[in-house]
Amino acid sequence: MTTEEAEELLSIATETLGQVTRGQAEVIAVRQQQELTRFAGNVIHQNVAESSLQLRVRVIDDSRVGVAQVRGEVADGPLRVVQAAEQARSLSGRSDPSPLPSPDGVADSPAAYSVATTNTSPEDRAGIAAAVVDAATRQRLEAFGSVSTRTTRTAIVNSNGVRRHAASTQASVITVMRGRSGAGYAAGHSPDITGIDANAVGVEAADTCARNQDATAIDPGEYEVVLTPYAVTDMVEHLAWMGFSALAKQERRSFMHPGSRMMSETVSISDDPADPGSFPFPFDQEGVSSRRVVAIDHGVCAGFLYDTPSARRDGVASTGHSLPQPNTFGPYARHLVMDAGGASPDDLVAAVKRGLFVTRLWYVRDVHPLRTIITGMTREGTFLIENGKIGRAVRDLRFTQSIVDALNDVRGISRERKLALGEDESGVLTPWLHLGRFAFTS
Repeated sequence: MTTEEAEELLSIATETLGQVTRGQAEVIAVRQQQELTRFAGNVIHQNVAESSLQLRVRVIDDSRVGVAQVRGEVADGPLRVVQAAEQARSLSGRSDPSPLPSPDGVADSPAAYSVATTNTSPEDRAGIAAAVVDAATRQRLEAFGSVSTRTTRTAIVNSNGVRRHAASTQASVITVMRGRSGAGYAAGHSPDITGIDANAVGVEAADTCARNQDATAIDPGEYEVVLTPYAVTDMVEHLAWMGFSALAKQERRSFMHPGSRMMSETVSISDDPADPGSFPFPFDQEGVSSRRVVAIDHGVCAGFLYDTPSARRDGVASTGHSLPQPNTFGPYARHLVMDAGGASPDDLVAAVKRGLFVTRLWYVRDVHPLRTIITGMTREGTFLIENGKIGRAVRDLRFTQSIVDALNDVRGISRERKLALGEDESGVLTPWLHLGRFAFTS
């Protein structure tokens, strides 16, 4: 992000803030550039791009809060969005709103930004898609998927003197390949489009698909499993939703018992906004500097994520994990990282006498947050492991499993980790896992 671009966005945010005539206010200005190339049946069928400006204003006065948002280059946008926020404030009920944060004195650390990603052309994306499709055609498979790039420039200012800005980029190559009776999945994500090996993504999906044909049924029950990072990402993300938020703790709906060991001592999970293996970003949606929080420390429940409202209740400082305020969700993990182990993925498979290799989970839903029970299906690559070798493809199975219980019996963790995307497209950095038991119900 150039200095001129940063100042332009900060100028828009500052101009908007200047339209506020009473009380305190916060302005979030986001300029986003998104491009997407889709392919299906080995042919590109869509190429789109969108550029947008979004202004969000929060006004606090007389124990009332009003929020308004406008998207697009709207004439008199700063004035109109402030007027809408003030109207919303005047109609809202009185409450005890959390005060706006003040500057915390932490300098902006670099966000995950790549000029190459910002400058990716349609022809570049077509070439990346071609590399994936070539891997499919070599094995007489059909490839479906997308190549996407996104550049986001964010500025936050408020009445207390907060003035933050940062630019970030995100690139993704995602594909599902299909044969006559089965499919395979693979994806690559990075702030830098040149950091994604599209051929490797294609080869991975093609290999999984080629082996995932003519799947046969297997009886449900408890199995040892080896999970790829795609599947581990779902587990870690749902675990964070169920209990890493300080608001969840305050409302007594978190599974976390601080100081208690609830998982294998090999398990450590943090939210680390500075980890270069993910999508680093220096501050949250209140303009508070984001810092690393270890939630699970060698199996022990260690820490919680805070935003300003939840920190105010506990009399502590925010950890910089706020969504736009006000909200009912509370602090949010957007940079989840699970510590690596010392094995290779092949080592994990070799240690299984009889179990299942699970490529991906699908339609994962929470069943009992306090017990961390989730349910869902396996998808696009489930295989029987026998005597340390991956064998025949098995039909997808439904699972119903407590995440904490599963992570209390960790037999192995890979040294290699992979960046995947959570459901909200935030980065999650996870390894392969060998778990001693996982319950498949049908």
